[in-house]
Amino acid sequence: MHSNFIHPSSMDALMADMVVVDEQLIPGLPNETALECLLRVPHQFHSTLKLVCHSWRILLSNPSFYRERRRLATSEHLFCLIQPLPTPLPSSPPPPPSEKNSGKTQLRSLHGPPLYGLSIYNTTLQKWHRIEMMGYVIPMFCHCVALPDSGKVLLIGGWDPETLEPASDVLIIDLVSGFWRKGAKMAVARSFFACAVVGCSRVYLAGGHDGQKNALKSAEVYDVMADEWRALPDMAEERDECQGLCLEEGKFWVFSGYGTENQGRFRSDAECFDPESGVWSKIDGVWPFSNTSPRTTIANPTYTAGPRQWWWLAGEEQGGQMEVREFDWEEKRWKMRNTALLPNGIIGSSLLAVNGVGCGGGGGGIFVMGTSGRDDGRGGAVALMVERHGKAWRNIQAPSRFSGLPFSGSSLVI
Repeated sequence: MHSNFIHPSSMDALMADMVVVDEQLIPGLPNETALECLLRVPHQFHSTLKLVCHSWRILLSNPSFYRERRRLATSEHLFCLIQPLPTPLPSSPPPPPSEKNSGKTQLRSLHGPPLYGLSIYNTTLQKWHRIEMMGYVIPMFCHCVALPDSGKVLLIGGWDPETLEPASDVLIIDLVSGFWRKGAKMAVARSFFACAVVGCSRVYLAGGHDGQKNALKSAEVYDVMADEWRALPDMAEERDECQGLCLEEGKFWVFSGYGTENQGRFRSDAECFDPESGVWSKIDGVWPFSNTSPRTTIANPTYTAGPRQWWWLAGEEQGGQMEVREFDWEEKRWKMRNTALLPNGIIGSSLLAVNGVGCGGGGGGIFVMGTSGRDDGRGGAVALMVERHGKAWRNIQAPSRFSGLPFSGSSLVI
């Protein structure tokens, strides 16, 4: 049996920021032992631990604390999902229409757009919970982007739930501190755009459409640490409903999408932006599925030590079982991975696939949430996960309040 011990340098880094260095973390225990106990407490209880005393609050707000959790393999793998909230059932019949309560107003309250929430599935503990943000309404169809190095989750753009117009909002949720704040707004309000994290703290986005449903070719980058947006050169093509990925360290890829005059006919090419040169380049033949949006079927890549960056697609094969594929950059075609087929009945048009960085013993995995079109009338939302080299999908039990089909998702280790 092997034991993990805290490295002395890690202990020094964690204790350096404590205001009262002579204070014991847990009375009666050496600080090294107390620290190892605290490192093993599940993340969902960290906000409560910070209320115990000043030393614990300082300790659990230190990024070194979470780096040490990863080193000791006590960290947790989280999938962050933008899900529609359950519609509450009325406790009593609505009042009859009146001068102050018109039928139209009543209809809007009963049949308005869905409200969205940020749901977290902890695959380490196999538990679900929801992040509460009092006083803030999450825009419909916003992008959920994780910054793994800092433990932050960003919600970007989407539709204003009142006006149904594209929003330029940015919300930053810090899972380390337990606080959230609004970030600087995007320069261009847009929705259904490509978005990806490049590096540690920069989020690139491009394409999408404006309030008039015009496809866009503009792009911009957000520096999370500086809370600043900067315009980028335009892409060569308009790309609505495109997919953004970071396939090579430092480069931003925008896949497929369609122009204003070609709605629903997805392009087969991609464009890649190199921040060092400030130039876009086009790559042909990477998306041969003209009737399929890449937005929900591509899972973000897991970086490897080698020259190739792995990434996955869950695609439907002529109405058959869905499969996990990998793009071969030399042959420029999709190949089926040696992974189990998705169970029968998973409907690809309502599928969200999210890569789980570090899941499955560090090798990565894919989280899939979609609709089960069962013939027995018991179809509904289904969540599954497979490890990168796994041969079987694992069913994930999602309680009814977490069964809404997610629009966007990301993952991190904390």
